[in-house]
Amino acid sequence: MKKSKVLFGLLAIIAVVSLVAGCGSSEKAPAQAPAASQEQASGHQGHSATMPKEDPMPIMKDLDKSLQDVVKQVKAGQTMDAQKSAGQLVSTTEKILPHMMDASLKDNLRKAAGDIKNTVNAGKMDPSAMESKVKTMQDAMQATTSHLQTMQHQ
Repeated sequence: MKKSKVLFGLLAIIAVVSLVAGCGSSEKAPAQAPAASQEQASGHQGHSATMPKEDPMPIMKDLDKSLQDVVKQVKAGQTMDAQKSAGQLVSTTEKILPHMMDASLKDNLRKAAGDIKNTVNAGKMDPSAMESKVKTMQDAMQATTSHLQTMQHQ
């Protein structure tokens, strides 16, 4: 009798868990689909509406500050802090990319930020290699700033 109660209890728990798991996954799929289509719709119509409202220059200042932080921390030998700042540099780079129209400039900026992050994350930093990567990033940032200033963000 005791075994049958335990067996029945286990079957009931399994049935409830599978029912909840099955219902949860079937409910999430339709709920996610409208959110994705809504995001796409707002992305298509919102691109021209939201891009001019946000000034990309403060983001460029944040990008410059992140680069300066990485350089300062690398020179001071603060590897962990430099790695965090390099991650912030890449994150800030990703924020500025939607404002840019030139695909090759986007790629150059993304690659320069990624190279710096990879160099810092490698742990063994060669100062001359780091300087060349920073110079490349600064050149890409200067070109980006010029590109953004020629565009109209009203």
